[in-house]
Amino acid sequence: MWLRLFIGIICLIVALLLLPRFQSDFAQDYAAARGWWAGQDTNGRTADLLSECCAGIAPLYGGMQTAHPPFATLLALPLARLPWPLARTAWLIASWLAIVGAWQILRVSPWLCATTASFWIIALGLGTHEPLMFLLLALAFQLDSHARRPAAALIGLCAAIKVYPAVLIVGLWVSGRRQMALVAASVGAAILILCELVLGFGVTLGWLRFVPINTLYYVDEIGNDSLVRLVRAIIPGAPPAPIALAALLLLFVPLVPRIRSGAWMQPLIPVMLLASPLSWRHYMGLVALDNVRPFEQACLALAGLAALLVGMNLLPPDNMAPIVQGPLLLVLMLMWYRQARLGKPPTPAPNLALPAET
Repeated sequence: MWLRLFIGIICLIVALLLLPRFQSDFAQDYAAARGWWAGQDTNGRTADLLSECCAGIAPLYGGMQTAHPPFATLLALPLARLPWPLARTAWLIASWLAIVGAWQILRVSPWLCATTASFWIIALGLGTHEPLMFLLLALAFQLDSHARRPAAALIGLCAAIKVYPAVLIVGLWVSGRRQMALVAASVGAAILILCELVLGFGVTLGWLRFVPINTLYYVDEIGNDSLVRLVRAIIPGAPPAPIALAALLLLFVPLVPRIRSGAWMQPLIPVMLLASPLSWRHYMGLVALDNVRPFEQACLALAGLAALLVGMNLLPPDNMAPIVQGPLLLVLMLMWYRQARLGKPPTPAPNLALPAET
C-alpha cells in the first residue's frame, strides 16, 4: 500500500511541476460548463466560451468545441464556478485520488504502478477523464462477484463519460450477464436524458454532429495509438468509422469463448484501446485492469518515458513512432492474444498407446 502511495505522490509532484507545459483537455469541459452558467450554448466554440475568463489560453483551442459527451460538461459544472487555475488544480487532485484509489482497490503491483506512471502523469497534466474511469472500472471489477447491479451501473457511467467503454456492455451481454447489460445501458441512457434536461434539449445531437469532425481532425495525430491510425497510415484517407467497426469485430469475435467463460472485462481492455478511432497514450494506464507480464511492463516503461519526454518538449516528436507507438501496440496485441488463447479449449494429447496384442 505505502509503496503505491509513494509512487502516486511522485506522479502528483511531477504532474504539478509540468502543468504549465500541458494544453489542458479539461479546458473544453470547463468552457462548456461556464457557458451553461452564462446561458450560452455548451456546444459552442471553446475559444469563444473561454474568451471572457481565460483570454490567455482561449486561442489555443481554435474553432473546436468540446469533443466529450455532454455528461463531461455536467461533471464540470461545480468546478466552472471557480477561477480556471483553481478549477484545473482541483480536477487534477481529484483525478490523482482516483488513480491511487484504483491502484489500492486492484492491488496493482508497485512495478506496474511505476511502469504506467508516465501515462498517468500525462493524464493528470491534460486533465482527462481516464483517471475517473479507471476508478469506476476498478470498483466494477471488485463488485462483479457480489453486487452485480452496482457494478453494471458503474459501467454505464463510464460509457456516458467516454464512448469506448460501451464495448463492455456488449461483453456483459455475451457473457450471459444480460440483466447487468440492461442495467448498464439503462444507466447510460438515463444520464443522456439527464444531460438533455439540465444542459438543454439537443445538446447530445450537437455533440454527435461534432464527433466525426473531431475524429477526422485528430485520427492521424502521432499520439493516437489506435489500429485505425495504423490502417490509415497504410491506406491514407480511409474512413475511420468502418475501420473502427472492422477492428472491433476482428478483435472481439476470437474473444467470445473467453468472455462466455465469465471474464467479461479483462479480455476487452485491449479491444477498447485498439479499436477506438482515437486512443491516446494516456489511456494506457488502464492496462493495469488486466495482468501485465514483465516484458510488457518493460515496453510500457520505455514508451511511457519517451511519450512524457516528447510531451515536455525534451524529445522531438518526429520519428518517435517506433519508440512510442510500436511498444504500446505490441503490449496491447500481446494482451489480446493471451486472452484469446485462454478462451480456447486445451488441445487433446495424442494417443501414443500401443495397439493391444491379438
